[in-house]
Amino acid sequence: MKKLILPLAVSAALAGCGGGETLEDVKQDTKPVTPVASVKFDPSNGVISIPNDILFSGTQDGTLNIPGELDSESMPLVPKAGYADPSLAIGGLDGWSTQMPYQIALDTPANVAIDAASVATPGSVRIFEVVMGADPDTEACTGFSAAFACKVVSELTFGPTGDFVSQLSEDGKNINVIPVKPFKTNTTYITVLTTGIKDNVDGGRSLSPSSTYTLLRQEAPLVTDSQKSLQAVIRSYEQALVSSESISASDIVYTAAMTTQSTGAVVGSIKKLLASTIGTEQQPMVTVPAQDVVSVADIFTMLQIPVSDEVLALAQGVRYIKGNVQLPMYSPLPKNAESTALAETYWEAKCDNGVALAAVKAAAGELPAVSDPESNDAQCAALSGGQLRDLGLDKQKFLTKYNPIPKQQWIANAPVQITMPMIETNRPETGWPVVILQHGITSKKEDMLGLTLALTQAGFATVAIDHPLHGERGIDLDNDGTDEFNASTNSVLHYMNLQSLLVARDNLRQSTADLLALRLGLHAINAASQVPMLLNTNDVSFVGQSLGSVVAPSFIAHANLPFEEEVLKPAEPLFKVGAAALSSGGAGIANFLVESASFGPVVKSAVLVGASDLAVSKKFTAYLAEGAIADCGAFAQDPSRFTSCAYSTFTATLQAEEDTAALATIDATVDQFAYASQTVLDSADPLNYAPLVRAVNSPIYMSVVVGGEGDNKADQVIPPNTAARNPLGGSTPLAAFMGLETATESKLSTDGTAGRYVVNFSQGHHSSLLTTSFDELTGGTAQGHAQASLEMQKQVATYLASKGLSLPITDTTVIAK
Repeated sequence: MKKLILPLAVSAALAGCGGGETLEDVKQDTKPVTPVASVKFDPSNGVISIPNDILFSGTQDGTLNIPGELDSESMPLVPKAGYADPSLAIGGLDGWSTQMPYQIALDTPANVAIDAASVATPGSVRIFEVVMGADPDTEACTGFSAAFACKVVSELTFGPTGDFVSQLSEDGKNINVIPVKPFKTNTTYITVLTTGIKDNVDGGRSLSPSSTYTLLRQEAPLVTDSQKSLQAVIRSYEQALVSSESISASDIVYTAAMTTQSTGAVVGSIKKLLASTIGTEQQPMVTVPAQDVVSVADIFTMLQIPVSDEVLALAQGVRYIKGNVQLPMYSPLPKNAESTALAETYWEAKCDNGVALAAVKAAAGELPAVSDPESNDAQCAALSGGQLRDLGLDKQKFLTKYNPIPKQQWIANAPVQITMPMIETNRPETGWPVVILQHGITSKKEDMLGLTLALTQAGFATVAIDHPLHGERGIDLDNDGTDEFNASTNSVLHYMNLQSLLVARDNLRQSTADLLALRLGLHAINAASQVPMLLNTNDVSFVGQSLGSVVAPSFIAHANLPFEEEVLKPAEPLFKVGAAALSSGGAGIANFLVESASFGPVVKSAVLVGASDLAVSKKFTAYLAEGAIADCGAFAQDPSRFTSCAYSTFTATLQAEEDTAALATIDATVDQFAYASQTVLDSADPLNYAPLVRAVNSPIYMSVVVGGEGDNKADQVIPPNTAARNPLGGSTPLAAFMGLETATESKLSTDGTAGRYVVNFSQGHHSSLLTTSFDELTGGTAQGHAQASLEMQKQVATYLASKGLSLPITDTTVIAK
């Protein structure tokens, strides 16, 4: 296990700028200069652009320290539910987003404007990957404070085909830095603004540092200890950059460090926890009770799922079986039926964080011995190789790289849907190979039955469970038979919880954890089934639809990554997943939700209502209570469609009234929310697992509806890209960073190496993999949608059956060129 103890020097060196004489006091003694454009930077007065590692100042647990989180004694001020506030939610993270564009605010005097062309010129904005002090893997840096930059690793490449671009914001008040490739996780970068940024005065004067930054970069020591500490940090940035001979000190206007958050530590810990249960009563097991013979055709009829007579007849040959699996749940149950109760259901760490433990160790010389071998303290020590303990030090227990083991809250007995060929004459001696199916947002496992006929004909059994808070896994607190919380039947926001972003992130993590537990539990199915069956649980593939494809990269990567610990290596084959087919997924979750034609208005509506201090929010809330029922009453029984209609009608009215100020306020509010929400969701976002999927070399097929044939639009739920908001969001960037090759014609491996492909469809819709039905919102034709469905199913079945060696493309009329 990697080192979990955060060196105390971070807390000491970033102790802030308060206490004694302030930097503002020092600035009063400096000589005024001719007004020039400068970078806004004055931490002592709360003027700081994010992301910025200065917000680790005073951290007690290795998380960002957001103003208002801690009191003067560094004790928590915010109750658990208080982290529903998006800005405070960032305070539960151990770093910043790997993919979100960010802004650096400027102070532009009257009659002074920044030259936009200079901002977009290579060399004006530069980004360097650096190693910080106390890095255990870099011997030359072990003697440095952890808050100090030690050495430059490399410089990122500027440009649309490089790593990032920069541009001036439309209002001229900010410099936008836009990643075109995701930053590495758990890595520190220094953003540098240079003298290449010019204004429009006297032929172009260089951008100036703020007076505060000028004071901090000087050699002469400042006044108070806290000022000197921050001065040492800023000077370390510049010294590391200059020492690398990459830039001269005279060219530097501003520097800011940002450390990206860790992403895989928590789910990696869950896999280890699952492996530790093997051979015990706690090991997840898929069990199947005795039951009558039922076909998928019977289920289609019972659930009134519309299918053709031909499909219904063929589905008689697919057996439908129900089982169960015990899943460790890390999301606590809500305390009551109010929607706000979900705000407290984000995950907690099992142990104390490494930062608090380091403080105890520094003061006492060593940690106290474990007193009770049956205690949680003993479990923490055992699970972490002695690095973590439970001494009652951590009051918040956020999950981070310094505290990655989640606390199990309860065990869910989750229903399992199983299908297999009714007639087993062609069953392989080793048993039917298995495909795990995972459904989409607001859907349920039964909706994946539309694919089972094609997979059965290809010789597969299938296994599926509901996502948490979906289908049969809704939460019925009072046991009256009606779920209070269910994203399939009530609100999408019960799962994709915009009221508490930490909850939304952890619901995504729970989906991944469930799949890992299901994968391990499959090994018990043959012995634990009272229905005669033989499944080859060593030959398991995966199909994800929509949300199922969003959580797939994390699941596939973690299922196939090797364990570091030798004692766990025998368990590796028990998690292994082979070829995978992903349909209608995407990365940049917050961005694609905002840009989604289906969910975007619902998301924006929730954001606008939540910004209750704004005048336009009050106006919208009043409209929802009074006018919306007249305009959108036809959708009154469908909360999502009603909200979508209301938001669209409200904003259309603002446009008709030419209320540009209100519209601009809405846009700015949504942008701020998108930044905060994507930052919080990052550790569950598939983009951060794309490199791991490439590393384990999993065979991946992906289908994306890009539209373009006639009036067939692109996917209306998860857009192919979100370029207008973030170039890294959507389906296409995810495919690119997983290293998938775009295929427009059939592929066949000639050397036994599996291919990895993305196929873009010019016809079809978001759910075409599962149904031949027509989707009016997407446009196009009924025939085109049906053809796309048949083509997708054929591609998926053949690709999985060949283990990625073959991909047929037979109906080119539905394939985008």
